[in-house]
Amino acid sequence: MPASDQHKLYIKNKDLRKLVRDCVAGSDAIKTSRRTDSTDQGGIYNSMGSVYLPVPNPADDSQENADRYAAYRARATFINFTGYTKEGLMGMVSRKPTEIVLHPSIDYAELNANGSGLSLQGLGQAVISNVLEVGQDGLLVDFPSSKGGSKSQTSGLVASIKRYPAESIINWQEKIINSVLVTTQVCLAEEVEKIGADGFTVDDFTYTRVLLLNDDGDYIQRLYDEHDELLVDENGKSDMHIKKSDGSNWKEILFVPVGAENNDLTPDKPPLYDVAEINIGHYRNSADFEESSFLVGQPTPVFAGLTESWVGSMMKGGIQIGSRSGVLLPENASASLLQANPNQMPSAGMDRKEEQLVKIGAKIISDRGGVETAEASKIKFAGQNSKLGLIIINTELAFQKCFEWMMGFQGSDGDNIFNINKQFYEATVNPQLLVAQMQLLDRKVIAKSDVRSALRKGGLISHDRTDEDIDGEAELTSPII
Repeated sequence: MPASDQHKLYIKNKDLRKLVRDCVAGSDAIKTSRRTDSTDQGGIYNSMGSVYLPVPNPADDSQENADRYAAYRARATFINFTGYTKEGLMGMVSRKPTEIVLHPSIDYAELNANGSGLSLQGLGQAVISNVLEVGQDGLLVDFPSSKGGSKSQTSGLVASIKRYPAESIINWQEKIINSVLVTTQVCLAEEVEKIGADGFTVDDFTYTRVLLLNDDGDYIQRLYDEHDELLVDENGKSDMHIKKSDGSNWKEILFVPVGAENNDLTPDKPPLYDVAEINIGHYRNSADFEESSFLVGQPTPVFAGLTESWVGSMMKGGIQIGSRSGVLLPENASASLLQANPNQMPSAGMDRKEEQLVKIGAKIISDRGGVETAEASKIKFAGQNSKLGLIIINTELAFQKCFEWMMGFQGSDGDNIFNINKQFYEATVNPQLLVAQMQLLDRKVIAKSDVRSALRKGGLISHDRTDEDIDGEAELTSPII
């Protein structure tokens, strides 16, 4: 089996992921996406855009039909409800900065987590963004190869976190070892650029990085080129052993998946898939509505009772229609305007899908003539918010695992804090609850810190003000008379 083989679950989820990716990317991606599964039908069926907007007459291979389909697709309007929903959810995540406190041995990662200058907060947001779109992401903790050298010569090397999108996690294997499910192999597709012999041409290739546990249970990496040929170093060795700070081998693969539901390698359903699917239906209704409006939207003049000689002598140059023009007709002839009744079915379909999008929690911009309360907004988007909260928790757990491995590279041990914002709405203080808490404080049932914690959550006390700061200022403040 070649290294680039794809897991059956990876293949199964390809189309779902592509649909959401294209919807988030917007109109250009939707209108230029090509079918790849119907090459046997040929002709216009495989023309640009037919993957999301079916060709009305796929059996007609004529250029006329191709041109008509191109116009049909161009008139269609794609409103990016999926992208708006994702932006709304990501905006909720970034309402407050991530709380980060790292062990001194890895505190460099806060500003440069991936070795290329991306901050830890930026990396965390990138993971959440991708999980929202395709339901999965992956983090690989790696340590640069020192190729020998003294401790002082390798002291500047530090561990980093590399992010792999779901499309890169192409295959995996798991086994039950000592009653525990253990990941024994992960295959990751990597894009590699090669500069041509002329020094200018750049070609893109896909390599496969294989992470696995060998027969001794040691974690190693192997790299395969675009031809699935195993690459070796200058010493003819292909296995890259990943070592801890004490020189021992790792006994686990340092790769953690992040999922929409669970942090395992089984792909989860993309959280935005339902929104994207209705979004495509709305786009198709739009195409039919615009096509109908174009074909029958303009009135057509109709003349009855004309003779051939009259047309030849009086209308040979055509006619003009308008308030400043007149059309001469022979005796007993008549003229009228033929105009079709409005076709409301495609339009009604668009309206219905917009209602469906709101019901499933799509964060679209709407103005119904009133101000929506924060509580009503929470209820409307409860489903999406709960999914987002679970994704955040899964992301935090994955990063905590990465920090543990990074400290293993550095030879350190300790705790780390990585708390992503989960307060999606501005908190408010219930006056009745506050009065009740004050009464409990007077009766010494709760402490001042409990009351102040509630005030911080409600935004009445700044989060960066400690109880000691408040007590110090209270001592200096005269009571209000």
